[in-house]
Amino acid sequence: MEEILKQNNIIASVDPRSVRSVCVLGSGVTGDAVADYFRSLPNPPTIDSYTDDAEVTKHYDLAVVSPGVPPHSRMVVSARRQVDELIGEPELAYRISPGRWIAITGTNGKTTTTALMAHVLNRAGVPARVAGKPGTTCIEAVRNRGEGEYIVAELSSYQLYYSKTLVPDAAVLLNITPDHIDWHGGYAAYRDAKLALLGRMHGNLPVVVDAVSDQTTDVIRSRVAAGDRVIALGSREGLCGDMTLSGPVSESAYLDAKTGKLTCVIEGKRHSVMSAADLKIKGIHNRQNALAVAAVALAMGLTPEKIAVGLAGFEALEHRIEFVAEIDGVGFYNDSKATNPEATCKALASFDNTPLVVMLGGRDKGTSLDELVQLAESTCKTVVCYGEAGPRFHAAFAEAGRSAEGLKSAGDFKAAFQTALDAAAVGDVVLLSPACASFDEFSSYEERGGYFKQLVTAERARSDFEKVS
Repeated sequence: MEEILKQNNIIASVDPRSVRSVCVLGSGVTGDAVADYFRSLPNPPTIDSYTDDAEVTKHYDLAVVSPGVPPHSRMVVSARRQVDELIGEPELAYRISPGRWIAITGTNGKTTTTALMAHVLNRAGVPARVAGKPGTTCIEAVRNRGEGEYIVAELSSYQLYYSKTLVPDAAVLLNITPDHIDWHGGYAAYRDAKLALLGRMHGNLPVVVDAVSDQTTDVIRSRVAAGDRVIALGSREGLCGDMTLSGPVSESAYLDAKTGKLTCVIEGKRHSVMSAADLKIKGIHNRQNALAVAAVALAMGLTPEKIAVGLAGFEALEHRIEFVAEIDGVGFYNDSKATNPEATCKALASFDNTPLVVMLGGRDKGTSLDELVQLAESTCKTVVCYGEAGPRFHAAFAEAGRSAEGLKSAGDFKAAFQTALDAAAVGDVVLLSPACASFDEFSSYEERGGYFKQLVTAERARSDFEKVS
Protein backbone atom coordinates (compact mmCIF):
# COMPACT_ATOMS: atom_id res chain seq x y z
CA MET A 1 0.00 0.00 0.00
CA GLU A 2 2.82 2.40 0.84
CA GLU A 3 4.10 2.33 -2.76
CA ILE A 4 0.64 3.05 -4.21
CA LEU A 5 0.10 5.95 -1.84
CA LYS A 6 3.56 7.37 -2.49
CA GLN A 7 2.98 7.33 -6.25
CA ASN A 8 -0.26 9.27 -5.78
CA ASN A 9 1.04 11.73 -3.15
CA ILE A 10 -1.29 10.44 -0.43
CA ILE A 11 -0.41 10.17 3.25
CA ALA A 12 -2.08 7.56 5.46
CA SER A 13 -1.98 8.51 9.14
CA VAL A 14 -2.91 5.32 10.97
CA ASP A 15 -2.18 1.65 10.29
CA PRO A 16 -5.36 -0.10 11.54
CA ARG A 17 -3.41 -3.22 12.52
CA SER A 18 -1.30 -1.34 15.05
CA VAL A 19 -3.90 0.76 16.87
CA ARG A 20 -4.50 0.22 20.58
CA SER A 21 -7.95 1.82 20.82
CA VAL A 22 -10.84 2.01 18.35
CA CYS A 23 -14.31 3.47 18.45
CA VAL A 24 -16.96 2.23 16.02
CA LEU A 25 -19.56 4.85 15.15
CA GLY A 26 -22.91 3.36 14.16
CA SER A 27 -24.42 -0.08 14.54
CA GLY A 28 -25.82 -2.61 12.09
CA VAL A 29 -24.02 -4.84 9.62
CA THR A 30 -21.12 -2.45 9.01
CA GLY A 31 -20.45 -1.67 12.66
CA ASP A 32 -20.61 -5.34 13.61
CA ALA A 33 -18.21 -6.33 10.80
CA VAL A 34 -15.69 -3.66 11.83
CA ALA A 35 -15.79 -4.65 15.50
CA ASP A 36 -15.45 -8.32 14.57
CA TYR A 37 -12.33 -7.58 12.50
CA PHE A 38 -10.57 -5.79 15.35
CA ARG A 39 -11.53 -8.54 17.81
CA SER A 40 -9.93 -11.09 15.46
CA LEU A 41 -6.47 -9.49 15.62
CA PRO A 42 -3.74 -11.32 17.58
CA ASN A 43 -3.52 -8.38 19.98
CA PRO A 44 -6.93 -6.76 19.70
CA PRO A 45 -7.29 -3.10 20.65
CA THR A 46 -9.82 -1.68 23.05
CA ILE A 47 -13.09 -1.44 21.10
CA ASP A 48 -16.01 0.81 22.00
CA SER A 49 -19.19 1.19 19.96
CA TYR A 50 -21.31 4.34 19.81
CA THR A 51 -24.91 4.44 18.60
CA ASP A 52 -27.94 6.75 18.74
CA ASP A 53 -25.77 9.82 18.02
CA ALA A 54 -23.98 9.48 21.35
CA GLU A 55 -21.15 11.90 22.10
CA VAL A 56 -17.57 10.59 21.98
CA THR A 57 -15.91 11.88 25.14
CA LYS A 58 -12.50 10.17 25.28
CA HIS A 59 -9.46 9.66 23.08
CA TYR A 60 -9.06 6.83 20.54
CA ASP A 61 -6.35 6.04 18.02
CA LEU A 62 -8.95 5.43 15.33
CA ALA A 63 -12.66 5.92 14.68
CA VAL A 64 -14.46 3.90 11.98
CA VAL A 65 -17.78 5.34 10.82
CA SER A 66 -20.74 3.42 9.41
CA PRO A 67 -21.94 4.95 6.12
CA GLY A 68 -25.34 6.02 7.43
CA VAL A 69 -23.85 8.38 10.02
CA PRO A 70 -23.68 11.93 8.56
CA PRO A 71 -20.68 14.21 9.12
CA HIS A 72 -22.77 16.82 10.94
CA SER A 73 -24.00 14.32 13.57
CA ARG A 74 -22.96 14.86 17.18
CA MET A 75 -21.23 11.47 17.12
CA VAL A 76 -18.92 12.38 14.23
CA VAL A 77 -18.34 15.99 15.28
CA SER A 78 -17.31 14.93 18.79
CA ALA A 79 -15.20 12.04 17.48
CA ARG A 80 -13.16 14.39 15.28
CA ARG A 81 -12.09 16.23 18.44
CA GLN A 82 -11.08 13.04 20.26
CA VAL A 83 -9.51 10.64 17.75
CA ASP A 84 -6.22 10.60 15.86
CA GLU A 85 -8.00 9.68 12.63
CA LEU A 86 -11.57 9.06 11.47
CA ILE A 87 -12.26 6.82 8.45
CA GLY A 88 -15.01 4.73 6.88
CA GLU A 89 -15.29 0.97 6.58
CA PRO A 90 -14.14 0.70 2.91
CA GLU A 91 -11.08 2.80 3.77
CA LEU A 92 -10.33 0.42 6.63
CA ALA A 93 -10.65 -2.59 4.32
CA TYR A 94 -8.41 -0.99 1.70
CA ARG A 95 -5.65 -0.27 4.21
CA ILE A 96 -5.74 -3.89 5.33
CA SER A 97 -5.63 -5.31 1.78
CA PRO A 98 -5.00 -2.61 -0.85
CA GLY A 99 -4.25 -4.53 -4.04
CA ARG A 100 -6.66 -5.44 -6.86
CA TRP A 101 -9.59 -3.12 -6.21
CA ILE A 102 -12.13 -1.88 -8.76
CA ALA A 103 -14.39 0.93 -7.55
CA ILE A 104 -17.85 1.65 -8.95
CA THR A 105 -19.66 4.86 -8.03
CA GLY A 106 -22.34 7.20 -9.38
CA THR A 107 -25.85 8.23 -8.41
CA ASN A 108 -27.62 5.40 -10.24
CA GLY A 109 -26.54 2.05 -11.65
CA LYS A 110 -23.83 1.19 -9.11
CA THR A 111 -25.22 -2.13 -7.91
CA THR A 112 -25.89 -3.57 -11.36
CA THR A 113 -22.52 -2.43 -12.71
CA THR A 114 -20.69 -3.82 -9.68
CA ALA A 115 -22.38 -7.21 -9.99
CA LEU A 116 -21.86 -7.22 -13.76
CA MET A 117 -18.16 -6.38 -13.40
CA ALA A 118 -17.58 -9.26 -10.98
CA HIS A 119 -19.64 -11.60 -13.17
CA VAL A 120 -17.62 -10.79 -16.31
CA LEU A 121 -14.30 -11.22 -14.50
CA ASN A 122 -15.29 -14.54 -12.97
CA ARG A 123 -16.61 -15.88 -16.28
CA ALA A 124 -13.29 -14.88 -17.87
CA GLY A 125 -11.34 -16.81 -15.23
CA VAL A 126 -10.31 -13.77 -13.18
CA PRO A 127 -11.47 -14.30 -9.58
CA ALA A 128 -13.52 -11.41 -8.20
CA ARG A 129 -15.99 -10.73 -5.42
CA VAL A 130 -18.54 -7.98 -4.84
CA ALA A 131 -18.29 -5.68 -1.83
CA GLY A 132 -19.67 -2.42 -0.51
CA LYS A 133 -23.37 -3.10 -0.03
CA PRO A 134 -25.04 -3.98 3.29
CA GLY A 135 -24.50 -7.67 3.83
CA THR A 136 -21.36 -7.63 1.66
CA THR A 137 -19.10 -5.24 3.53
CA CYS A 138 -15.64 -4.45 2.22
CA ILE A 139 -14.01 -5.57 5.45
CA GLU A 140 -15.60 -9.02 5.19
CA ALA A 141 -14.63 -9.21 1.51
CA VAL A 142 -10.94 -8.58 2.13
CA ARG A 143 -10.88 -10.96 5.09
CA ASN A 144 -12.30 -13.74 2.91
CA ARG A 145 -10.69 -12.95 -0.44
CA GLY A 146 -8.69 -15.61 -2.20
CA GLU A 147 -5.22 -15.23 -3.64
CA GLY A 148 -5.25 -12.87 -6.62
CA GLU A 149 -8.96 -12.11 -6.18
CA TYR A 150 -10.29 -8.68 -7.15
CA ILE A 151 -12.54 -6.67 -4.87
CA VAL A 152 -15.24 -5.00 -6.98
CA ALA A 153 -16.56 -2.37 -4.59
CA GLU A 154 -19.78 -0.43 -4.93
CA LEU A 155 -18.98 2.84 -3.17
CA SER A 156 -21.66 5.34 -2.21
CA SER A 157 -21.08 9.03 -1.57
CA TYR A 158 -21.33 8.24 2.15
CA GLN A 159 -18.49 5.74 1.96
CA LEU A 160 -16.33 7.91 -0.27
CA TYR A 161 -16.74 10.88 2.06
CA TYR A 162 -14.95 8.92 4.79
CA SER A 163 -12.22 7.56 2.47
CA LYS A 164 -8.98 9.41 1.84
CA THR A 165 -6.30 6.93 0.72
CA LEU A 166 -8.38 4.41 -1.27
CA VAL A 167 -6.83 4.16 -4.76
CA PRO A 168 -8.32 1.33 -6.85
CA ASP A 169 -6.72 -0.27 -9.89
CA ALA A 170 -9.66 1.01 -11.95
CA ALA A 171 -12.76 3.09 -11.29
CA VAL A 172 -16.12 3.86 -12.89
CA LEU A 173 -18.11 7.07 -12.40
CA LEU A 174 -21.51 6.39 -13.95
CA ASN A 175 -23.30 9.70 -13.34
CA ILE A 176 -23.80 12.48 -10.81
CA THR A 177 -27.25 13.92 -10.13
CA PRO A 178 -28.64 15.46 -6.92
CA ASP A 179 -29.21 12.83 -4.22
CA HIS A 180 -28.62 12.43 -0.47
CA ILE A 181 -28.56 16.21 -0.15
CA ASP A 182 -29.65 16.19 3.51
CA TRP A 183 -26.79 13.87 4.48
CA HIS A 184 -24.12 15.94 2.71
CA GLY A 185 -25.60 19.36 3.36
CA GLY A 186 -25.77 20.32 -0.32
CA TYR A 187 -25.21 19.13 -3.87
CA ALA A 188 -21.64 20.45 -4.06
CA ALA A 189 -20.56 18.34 -1.07
CA TYR A 190 -22.29 15.28 -2.55
CA ARG A 191 -20.52 15.79 -5.89
CA ASP A 192 -17.15 16.41 -4.26
CA ALA A 193 -17.39 13.17 -2.28
CA LYS A 194 -17.73 11.28 -5.56
CA LEU A 195 -14.98 13.19 -7.34
CA ALA A 196 -12.42 12.86 -4.54
CA LEU A 197 -11.84 9.25 -5.58
CA LEU A 198 -10.89 10.29 -9.11
CA GLY A 199 -8.61 12.98 -7.74
CA ARG A 200 -6.43 10.27 -6.20
CA MET A 201 -6.06 8.22 -9.40
CA HIS A 202 -3.13 9.19 -11.60
CA GLY A 203 -0.78 7.70 -14.16
CA ASN A 204 -2.10 4.69 -16.08
CA LEU A 205 -4.94 3.85 -13.69
CA PRO A 206 -8.07 3.77 -15.91
CA VAL A 207 -11.12 5.80 -14.92
CA VAL A 208 -14.33 5.30 -16.93
CA VAL A 209 -16.50 8.43 -16.73
CA ASP A 210 -19.98 9.13 -18.09
CA ALA A 211 -19.54 11.74 -20.84
CA VAL A 212 -23.23 12.35 -21.54
CA SER A 213 -24.01 14.91 -18.81
CA ASP A 214 -22.54 18.37 -18.31
CA GLN A 215 -21.35 17.61 -14.77
CA THR A 216 -19.30 14.59 -15.74
CA THR A 217 -18.04 16.02 -19.04
CA ASP A 218 -16.36 18.77 -17.03
CA VAL A 219 -14.79 16.07 -14.87
CA ILE A 220 -13.36 14.36 -17.95
CA ARG A 221 -11.76 17.54 -19.22
CA SER A 222 -10.20 18.38 -15.86
CA ARG A 223 -8.81 14.86 -15.36
CA VAL A 224 -7.36 14.72 -18.89
CA ALA A 225 -5.78 18.14 -18.35
CA ALA A 226 -4.16 16.72 -15.21
CA GLY A 227 -2.62 13.93 -17.30
CA ASP A 228 -4.85 11.13 -16.00
CA ARG A 229 -6.13 8.16 -18.00
CA VAL A 230 -9.83 8.70 -18.73
CA ILE A 231 -12.12 6.48 -20.80
CA ALA A 232 -15.17 8.48 -21.91
CA LEU A 233 -18.53 6.71 -21.73
CA GLY A 234 -20.50 8.12 -24.67
CA SER A 235 -20.37 11.85 -25.37
CA ARG A 236 -22.54 14.96 -25.08
CA GLU A 237 -24.40 13.63 -28.15
CA GLY A 238 -25.49 10.59 -26.13
CA LEU A 239 -24.36 7.03 -25.57
CA CYS A 240 -23.81 6.59 -29.33
CA GLY A 241 -21.20 9.34 -29.35
CA ASP A 242 -17.51 8.46 -29.61
CA MET A 243 -15.63 11.15 -27.70
CA THR A 244 -12.29 10.17 -29.26
CA LEU A 245 -13.52 11.85 -32.45
CA SER A 246 -13.99 15.24 -30.79
CA GLY A 247 -11.51 15.11 -27.91
CA PRO A 248 -10.03 15.51 -25.44
CA VAL A 249 -9.81 11.77 -24.71
CA SER A 250 -8.01 9.03 -26.64
CA GLU A 251 -10.07 6.17 -25.18
CA SER A 252 -13.83 5.69 -25.19
CA ALA A 253 -16.77 3.31 -24.86
CA TYR A 254 -19.94 3.86 -26.89
CA LEU A 255 -22.88 2.20 -28.61
CA ASP A 256 -22.23 2.11 -32.35
CA ALA A 257 -25.43 3.50 -33.91
CA LYS A 258 -24.81 1.75 -37.24
CA THR A 259 -24.04 -1.75 -35.98
CA GLY A 260 -25.83 -1.70 -32.62
CA LYS A 261 -22.67 -3.05 -30.99
CA LEU A 262 -21.02 -2.16 -27.71
CA THR A 263 -17.74 -0.64 -28.90
CA CYS A 264 -14.61 0.47 -27.05
CA VAL A 265 -11.47 2.29 -28.11
CA ILE A 266 -8.69 1.19 -25.76
CA GLU A 267 -4.99 1.92 -26.24
CA GLY A 268 -5.56 2.94 -29.85
CA LYS A 269 -7.51 -0.16 -30.87
CA ARG A 270 -11.25 -0.25 -31.62
CA HIS A 271 -13.08 -3.31 -30.25
CA SER A 272 -16.62 -4.36 -31.24
CA VAL A 273 -17.51 -6.37 -28.16
CA MET A 274 -21.06 -7.60 -28.82
CA SER A 275 -24.51 -6.62 -30.02
CA ALA A 276 -26.41 -4.62 -27.41
CA ALA A 277 -29.52 -6.60 -28.37
CA ASP A 278 -27.92 -9.72 -26.87
CA LEU A 279 -27.92 -8.26 -23.36
CA LYS A 280 -30.54 -9.73 -21.03
CA ILE A 281 -30.79 -6.54 -18.96
CA LYS A 282 -33.25 -3.94 -20.24
CA GLY A 283 -32.77 -0.26 -21.00
CA ILE A 284 -30.26 2.20 -22.40
CA HIS A 285 -28.86 2.71 -18.90
CA ASN A 286 -27.92 -0.97 -18.74
CA ARG A 287 -26.17 -0.65 -22.08
CA GLN A 288 -24.18 2.14 -20.48
CA ASN A 289 -23.42 -0.12 -17.50
CA ALA A 290 -22.28 -2.90 -19.84
CA LEU A 291 -20.03 -0.50 -21.76
CA ALA A 292 -18.40 0.66 -18.53
CA VAL A 293 -17.66 -2.93 -17.57
CA ALA A 294 -16.34 -3.76 -21.04
CA ALA A 295 -14.02 -0.74 -20.99
CA VAL A 296 -12.51 -1.70 -17.62
CA ALA A 297 -12.16 -5.34 -18.64
CA LEU A 298 -10.40 -4.42 -21.90
CA ALA A 299 -8.08 -2.07 -20.02
CA MET A 300 -7.24 -5.02 -17.75
CA GLY A 301 -6.29 -7.11 -20.79
CA LEU A 302 -9.34 -9.35 -21.23
CA THR A 303 -10.33 -10.27 -24.77
CA PRO A 304 -13.57 -8.98 -26.33
CA GLU A 305 -14.73 -12.57 -26.79
CA LYS A 306 -14.45 -13.40 -23.08
CA ILE A 307 -16.09 -10.12 -22.12
CA ALA A 308 -19.01 -10.78 -24.48
CA VAL A 309 -19.67 -14.18 -22.91
CA GLY A 310 -19.89 -12.63 -19.45
CA LEU A 311 -22.08 -9.71 -20.52
CA ALA A 312 -24.50 -11.90 -22.46
CA GLY A 313 -24.98 -14.30 -19.54
CA PHE A 314 -25.84 -11.70 -16.90
CA GLU A 315 -29.43 -11.62 -15.60
CA ALA A 316 -31.22 -8.58 -14.15
CA LEU A 317 -30.80 -8.11 -10.40
CA GLU A 318 -33.71 -8.17 -7.99
CA HIS A 319 -35.60 -4.86 -7.65
CA ARG A 320 -33.99 -3.40 -10.80
CA ILE A 321 -36.53 -3.55 -13.65
CA GLU A 322 -37.03 -7.14 -12.55
CA PHE A 323 -39.66 -9.10 -14.45
CA VAL A 324 -42.03 -10.65 -11.91
CA ALA A 325 -44.88 -12.22 -13.88
CA GLU A 326 -47.40 -11.88 -16.68
CA ILE A 327 -51.01 -12.27 -15.60
CA ASP A 328 -53.87 -12.21 -18.09
CA GLY A 329 -51.75 -10.36 -20.63
CA VAL A 330 -50.42 -7.74 -18.18
CA GLY A 331 -46.71 -7.67 -17.32
CA PHE A 332 -45.48 -6.81 -13.82
CA TYR A 333 -42.01 -5.34 -13.23
CA ASN A 334 -40.35 -4.55 -9.91
CA ASP A 335 -38.02 -1.53 -10.01
CA SER A 336 -38.18 -0.70 -6.30
CA LYS A 337 -34.50 0.34 -6.36
CA ALA A 338 -35.54 3.46 -8.31
CA THR A 339 -35.46 5.82 -5.33
CA ASN A 340 -35.08 9.08 -7.29
CA PRO A 341 -36.75 10.54 -10.39
CA GLU A 342 -33.73 10.03 -12.64
CA ALA A 343 -33.71 6.29 -11.97
CA THR A 344 -37.43 6.13 -12.71
CA CYS A 345 -36.92 8.00 -15.98
CA LYS A 346 -34.42 5.35 -17.04
CA ALA A 347 -36.96 2.65 -16.25
CA LEU A 348 -39.72 4.40 -18.22
CA ALA A 349 -37.41 4.68 -21.23
CA SER A 350 -36.68 0.94 -21.13
CA PHE A 351 -40.11 -0.19 -22.39
CA ASP A 352 -40.33 0.56 -26.10
CA ASN A 353 -43.90 1.44 -27.16
CA THR A 354 -45.42 -0.48 -24.25
CA PRO A 355 -48.25 1.26 -22.35
CA LEU A 356 -47.12 1.67 -18.75
CA VAL A 357 -49.09 1.92 -15.54
CA VAL A 358 -46.47 3.26 -13.14
CA MET A 359 -46.60 3.39 -9.35
CA LEU A 360 -44.89 6.52 -7.96
CA GLY A 361 -44.54 7.39 -4.29
CA GLY A 362 -43.05 6.76 -0.89
CA ARG A 363 -40.93 9.17 1.12
CA ASP A 364 -40.27 12.28 -0.94
CA LYS A 365 -36.67 13.42 -1.48
CA GLY A 366 -37.87 16.81 -2.69
CA THR A 367 -36.02 16.63 -6.02
CA SER A 368 -37.29 18.14 -9.28
CA LEU A 369 -40.06 16.22 -11.05
CA ASP A 370 -39.94 18.14 -14.34
CA GLU A 371 -38.15 15.50 -16.43
CA LEU A 372 -40.22 12.68 -14.94
CA VAL A 373 -43.51 14.46 -15.66
CA GLN A 374 -42.45 15.19 -19.22
CA LEU A 375 -41.26 11.65 -19.98
CA ALA A 376 -44.36 10.08 -18.43
CA GLU A 377 -46.50 12.02 -20.89
CA SER A 378 -45.16 9.90 -23.77
CA THR A 379 -44.58 6.60 -21.97
CA CYS A 380 -47.26 6.15 -19.30
CA LYS A 381 -50.90 5.31 -19.86
CA THR A 382 -51.63 5.83 -16.16
CA VAL A 383 -49.67 7.33 -13.26
CA VAL A 384 -50.61 6.20 -9.74
CA CYS A 385 -49.32 8.48 -6.95
CA TYR A 386 -49.29 7.15 -3.40
CA GLY A 387 -47.79 7.53 0.07
CA GLU A 388 -46.21 10.59 1.67
CA ALA A 389 -45.00 11.88 -1.70
CA GLY A 390 -48.35 11.25 -3.38
CA PRO A 391 -49.84 14.76 -3.07
CA ARG A 392 -46.76 16.56 -4.46
CA PHE A 393 -46.38 14.10 -7.32
CA HIS A 394 -50.10 14.26 -8.15
CA ALA A 395 -50.01 18.07 -8.15
CA ALA A 396 -46.99 18.12 -10.48
CA PHE A 397 -48.69 15.88 -13.03
CA ALA A 398 -52.01 17.72 -12.74
CA GLU A 399 -50.35 21.10 -13.24
CA ALA A 400 -48.69 19.74 -16.39
CA GLY A 401 -52.14 18.98 -17.78
CA ARG A 402 -52.37 15.23 -17.31
CA SER A 403 -55.98 14.06 -17.57
CA ALA A 404 -57.85 12.65 -14.59
CA GLU A 405 -58.23 9.36 -16.45
CA GLY A 406 -54.46 8.95 -16.62
CA LEU A 407 -53.70 10.23 -13.11
CA LYS A 408 -54.77 8.39 -9.97
CA SER A 409 -54.15 8.75 -6.24
CA ALA A 410 -53.93 6.12 -3.53
CA GLY A 411 -53.30 6.42 0.18
CA ASP A 412 -50.87 3.57 0.68
CA PHE A 413 -48.87 1.00 -1.26
CA LYS A 414 -51.47 -1.77 -1.28
CA ALA A 415 -54.17 0.61 -2.48
CA ALA A 416 -51.80 1.89 -5.18
CA PHE A 417 -51.22 -1.66 -6.42
CA GLN A 418 -54.95 -2.29 -6.67
CA THR A 419 -55.45 1.03 -8.48
CA ALA A 420 -52.71 0.12 -10.96
CA LEU A 421 -54.24 -3.31 -11.44
CA ASP A 422 -57.66 -1.79 -12.18
CA ALA A 423 -56.12 0.59 -14.75
CA ALA A 424 -54.12 -2.06 -16.63
CA ALA A 425 -55.35 -3.86 -19.74
CA VAL A 426 -53.99 -6.62 -21.96
CA GLY A 427 -50.63 -5.55 -23.39
CA ASP A 428 -49.88 -3.09 -20.58
CA VAL A 429 -47.10 -3.25 -18.00
CA VAL A 430 -47.58 -2.41 -14.32
CA LEU A 431 -44.27 -0.94 -13.24
CA LEU A 432 -43.23 -0.24 -9.67
CA SER A 433 -40.58 2.47 -10.09
CA PRO A 434 -41.35 4.81 -7.19
CA ALA A 435 -38.83 7.68 -7.62
CA CYS A 436 -38.85 7.93 -3.81
CA ALA A 437 -37.36 6.34 -0.74
CA SER A 438 -39.39 3.58 0.88
CA PHE A 439 -39.35 4.70 4.49
CA ASP A 440 -42.94 5.93 4.80
CA GLU A 441 -44.18 2.32 4.85
CA PHE A 442 -41.13 0.05 4.58
CA SER A 443 -37.71 -0.38 6.13
CA SER A 444 -35.93 -0.59 2.77
CA TYR A 445 -36.48 -0.66 -0.98
CA GLU A 446 -35.91 -4.43 -0.77
CA GLU A 447 -38.88 -4.84 1.58
CA ARG A 448 -41.00 -2.64 -0.69
CA GLY A 449 -40.07 -4.66 -3.77
CA GLY A 450 -40.69 -7.90 -1.92
CA TYR A 451 -44.17 -6.77 -0.94
CA PHE A 452 -44.91 -5.82 -4.55
CA LYS A 453 -43.96 -9.33 -5.61
CA GLN A 454 -46.17 -10.80 -2.89
CA LEU A 455 -49.11 -8.80 -4.22
CA VAL A 456 -48.37 -9.98 -7.76
CA THR A 457 -48.22 -13.59 -6.56
CA ALA A 458 -51.56 -13.18 -4.78
CA GLU A 459 -53.10 -11.69 -7.92
CA ARG A 460 -51.83 -14.60 -10.01
CA ALA A 461 -53.36 -17.08 -7.53
CA ARG A 462 -56.67 -15.21 -7.65
CA SER A 463 -56.65 -15.21 -11.45
CA ASP A 464 -55.78 -18.91 -11.65
CA PHE A 465 -58.56 -19.77 -9.18
CA GLU A 466 -61.13 -17.87 -11.23
CA LYS A 467 -60.11 -19.75 -14.37
CA VAL A 468 -60.74 -23.17 -12.83
CA SER A 469 -63.80 -22.33 -10.74
